[in-house]
Amino acid sequence: MSNRLTWAAALLMLPFFLQLLGFGQTPLGGGLCGSLLEGRDLPLDQQPAGFWYALLFMLLLAGQLAYGGILLLSRLLEPTPTSQRGLARVGVYVALPLLLAFLLTRLTGLPTPGPLGWQWGERAGLDLLGLLMVGATLGALGLMWRASVARPQSS
Repeated sequence: MSNRLTWAAALLMLPFFLQLLGFGQTPLGGGLCGSLLEGRDLPLDQQPAGFWYALLFMLLLAGQLAYGGILLLSRLLEPTPTSQRGLARVGVYVALPLLLAFLLTRLTGLPTPGPLGWQWGERAGLDLLGLLMVGATLGALGLMWRASVARPQSS
């Protein structure tokens, strides 16, 4: 397996572990999922939009963590260059939803459930930890994109 995919796997897994800092209320901010623990006493239909955004991001981060583990374990199978490109292409589609959700929640907001049905949620704020997490995902996306379009070198 190429070094590019190994680094991509590490960068895909990094945001999940960075989020643990966000749950600890560090000066870096709450990260993408920091709002998940704020409204613990409220019923689900009264949770603010940040809770639903955090839940979405936690699911996306768990998917990235799992796929990063799959990439690392695939080294044991000694994949061919063609299968490496396929793994990288799937990885691009694993990383894109987090970036898209980040942009949508920061620019326009997303619909969230509320006491009277679905409502348009407010825009989420930015913090340094969230930007670091998205930056790591963006780096993994770039590495996987390059690995997915790379042609094998003839020997």
